[in-house]
Parts: sequence; structure tokens; C-alpha cells
Amino acid sequence: MEHHRVAMGGKIYSLRVAKGMTQEQLAVMLCVSPAAVSKWERNLANPSIEMLWAMADYFECSIDELVGREEKRLEKVGMYNGEKLRLVEVAEELLLCSEISRKEGLLALDDRMKVYEGESRFLAFAVHFFLQSFMKQMNHELIFRLLKNYVTTLAEEEQREGHMIVHVLGEIASGAHPELLREIIASYVGVGYWEKLEDAKRGEQGKRTRDEIIGKYRDKELFSEKTDLLERFKAVGDFEIQVILRNLDNETLSAALSGASGKIVVRFLMNLSDRLLYFVSEDIDRWNGTEEDILKAQRRVLAVGGCFLPE
Repeated sequence: MEHHRVAMGGKIYSLRVAKGMTQEQLAVMLCVSPAAVSKWERNLANPSIEMLWAMADYFECSIDELVGREEKRLEKVGMYNGEKLRLVEVAEELLLCSEISRKEGLLALDDRMKVYEGESRFLAFAVHFFLQSFMKQMNHELIFRLLKNYVTTLAEEEQREGHMIVHVLGEIASGAHPELLREIIASYVGVGYWEKLEDAKRGEQGKRTRDEIIGKYRDKELFSEKTDLLERFKAVGDFEIQVILRNLDNETLSAALSGASGKIVVRFLMNLSDRLLYFVSEDIDRWNGTEEDILKAQRRVLAVGGCFLPE
């Protein structure tokens, strides 16, 4: 079972690791065999509804979160906050809509929304509602007052995104300059994430393809003879690498990979989305810690993913 490319087995693994539990300990708590837990985490079998209820109660999350319908709990152990990343994605789309509107007119946004493949449920609705109301010659103030009402019906974690969409769409309709839109968007997305987005666009990395970014690390050497703790992960599969990534903060990942060989760096980077690839690559390039910092981070990676290493 998967949702947004995140397997349910990875969620169970992530929650177990966040609790500091072994597979055996979780198995005892659920009155099942360790082999059953292992199969769930490797997506070779799915837990029964009774087991999902038991795990949801124990991990203090909902069954929806376990099977991938919500990300709240996992965001606490993930690399980047999912809500912020979605805001960045929607921000980019809004800026593109602004550019299309200035060149082709507001009605051209309808065609753009037909090919929009982002995760925002509200963006396409808001654009469509605005254009339909605009065609009916409804007062602009009333249109956006109604859209604000719709925002209040969204799930709590989607309301910030909804307010940003309505605010920026209103400015687009008024013909606001792109720089003003960027300032407005920055106030919703946040300084740190927006700076990373801008750096990725302006910098040398923003001009490179995914293969070029990853390729520059292929010949990377170990920081020292001691910083080889991750070399055995070369034999670990993509799913396992993705689960490990879900349980590492960005600072730990950057420090660990800064000391690893090129083969290991590539192994991990290949399992990141394009946006995260830019961010993490930037962090690796700017990292300037010590050997002890690297070893500490690599030990953390081992603690999270050591169970995936071959005997």
C-alpha cells in the first residue's frame, strides 16, 4: 500500500524507530511474531485491521496516518516538513500562473490548471471558481470573500496554503508585479524555505540536471579513514534507503554524507525528490564540521538503518 510514494511498511518502521523499539518488542506488544512485523515493514504483507487499530492506539496516530492518508506524525521524524514543502510547490505554481496571466490573460489559467499535477487540492478549485465567477461578472471583492470562506472548510493543516492561494490569486487578478507576489509568498512559506528555493534557482545547482548534481559526487573520497561507517549501505535497496531518509534530519544527513565515499552519497541522493536533492546537495557543499561531527552523524544513520545491513 502506498500513498504519495511512501509505503505503509516504511511508516510502521519509522514510527517503531521513533519509539526506540526493536521488531521483537513491537511483536510482543501486538502478540504476533517478529517475522510478521518484518514482513509488514518490507511490504511483503499487510497487517489486519485489528493490528492497524492496535498500532494506531500504541503510536498515538490514526489508521489514516498508518496507511498513508495523513502525514502529521511522520513529519515529526521526517527530513523536511511536508506542509512547508507543499507550500513551496504551490508558491512556484502561483508564480507561474502570474507569468501566464501577464502574457496571455487571466483566462489562460484555466488551461494551466488542466495540466497541473501538484498536490494542492485547493489551488485548482480556487482558480476555477475565480474564473467562473469572473466570467459571470461577479464583484472581485465578493469572489475573494467567498474563497476565504471556502478556506475555512479545509483541514487545519491546509488552511495556511489556502490563505496564501486566495491572497496571491487576488493580487494576480489585480495585475500585481511579480516581485510583490514573491514578498507575499515569502511571508507564508517562511524565510528558510524560501531562501533555499531561491538559492536553488539562482545558484549553479539550479542550472544543472538531476544527473549532473548527483554526478559531481561520484568520485568523492572519504573524509578520513575513520569515516567509512556507511560503506556497507551500498548493498541496501532503494526502499530501505528511503525509510532511513524519512528518519533523518537534514543536519545529520548532510554531516554523515559529507564524510562518506561518492558511492554512498550517490546511493542516498538518488532516492531524494528533485527539490530535496537541491536542498541536501547545497547543505553538503556548505557543511564544514569536524571528523567527530561526521562520526556522530554516521552512527545515527547506523542506529536508524542498521537493521537493513546484510549480515
